[in-house]
Amino acid sequence: MSQPLIDTVPERGSLEELPLPVLLLRLYRRRTSGTLSVSREGGEKRIVLRDGVPVMAESNLPSESLGVMLMDAGRITRDDYARVVEAVRTRRCKEGAALLGLGLVAPRDLYEALKQQVRRRLLDCLGWPRGNFALEVGAGPVEDATAFRCDPIPLVQEAIAIHWSPATLRAQLGAKLDAYAIATPRTEALVSRLFRDSDVDAFVAGLGGDASLAMQLDALHAPTALAAVWVLDALGALAYRDRPATDAAEDGTGTPDRPEIEIFVRDAGAAAEPRIEAPQPAARGSAKSRAAADAKLEALRKEILALHESLGERDHYQLLGVARGANAAAVRRAYVSAAKRFHPDALARLGLLELRDVAETVFSRIAEAHETLADPERRRDYDRAQEGAEDLDVARVVQAEALFRKAEILLRAGNFGGALEFLRPAVAMWPNECAYQSALGWALYKKAPPDQKSAREHLERAVAIDRDDAVAHFRLSVVLRALGEKDAAAAALARAKQLDPKVRS
Repeated sequence: MSQPLIDTVPERGSLEELPLPVLLLRLYRRRTSGTLSVSREGGEKRIVLRDGVPVMAESNLPSESLGVMLMDAGRITRDDYARVVEAVRTRRCKEGAALLGLGLVAPRDLYEALKQQVRRRLLDCLGWPRGNFALEVGAGPVEDATAFRCDPIPLVQEAIAIHWSPATLRAQLGAKLDAYAIATPRTEALVSRLFRDSDVDAFVAGLGGDASLAMQLDALHAPTALAAVWVLDALGALAYRDRPATDAAEDGTGTPDRPEIEIFVRDAGAAAEPRIEAPQPAARGSAKSRAAADAKLEALRKEILALHESLGERDHYQLLGVARGANAAAVRRAYVSAAKRFHPDALARLGLLELRDVAETVFSRIAEAHETLADPERRRDYDRAQEGAEDLDVARVVQAEALFRKAEILLRAGNFGGALEFLRPAVAMWPNECAYQSALGWALYKKAPPDQKSAREHLERAVAIDRDDAVAHFRLSVVLRALGEKDAAAAALARAKQLDPKVRS
């Protein structure tokens, strides 16, 4: 009885006949790349999609400009905004570049503001009850557009929770309300990407039970939970029975036990393709060992499904799990590791035949990423294409901030060597940010073995950029003390304590 969202999408249509939340999820399921234009009563928006994921949204509504949004939030004054407008006019640049040039926002603030701007534009038009749309498949973003991936699953959930009434949502589900919902292999991967609360968890826990979908919805109170159910249904992550679980159980159907399995990998060398061998027959193990093997297989199943769902949000570097500055050897190692886990033949040998189509999609993208990044010329073209679609200054800030945020996670975990892989390119892209220089200097000092001289250079640059940054002064004092410069270290520490009395000695 499962009837997932129909995938056909017309090139043009009315939002009354095909609501934008439905349309956006259809495009996501089809992994469509292109430009979706929506309009109503003088308002126009252009949504750029890559593999079905919104990466940019343009709007002609003055209320959704970056400067107005920051002014409304109290981040800049009206006079500041007037300066931005003048800079945009005279320099012929985007508002983001003007805000940076006037020193009204820091890179981190601009990054967050641009993300929120895209999300705000999308959430607004997802609630339009009337209007028209036009789809141009294959069209890329305009040259000065800034791309931000926005996961359509929680985005649509939030929009529905805001704009749709419970009655509208139930009308969308139609005859399924009388059926009994059960989970599918995709359910858990999609649920992990939704906004979750106790209502959503209760709904998922009740799947496959004796309550009809209508009865389950009656027990939900939060709008986000009702929206979550609609999203799961729309993406085909729910299946349906005509009878309760107790009646279905009388059929005597069940899931056959899986044999115990393990992955055996033999790496034939850097130049050889990865190969996965089927395990040799093993002696019958205990129930405990069989349970462990089943758990390992189920974890792999969930991993491949989650990766498939997020393909549209990942660039080549993210697919392979390498930094933008990774060398050819690191790219190759990442590809070999991915192939051992996700190659369709490997999964088929493990008994996951139902995932073959999913695995082929995933692995073809991984192979494409490897072929591009392993070739220096193709890699340069790819990097230029990624950056060339964006306003230069803003693009560098965005990319640098994204790298810095990854490095922060590694710094907190004590992985200083790993953090350097992200901090070095971040500083190269945007050297005039105190936080980037400070973090790079600290990572150089804390890594094994430490590079105290280089650490000092970057920390001195950090305090020169922002003389009121207590953390940078403190870190510099530590490095100077390690270099034996006691007087300079004491002065840096005194400055840090003056700026923030909580700084430790």
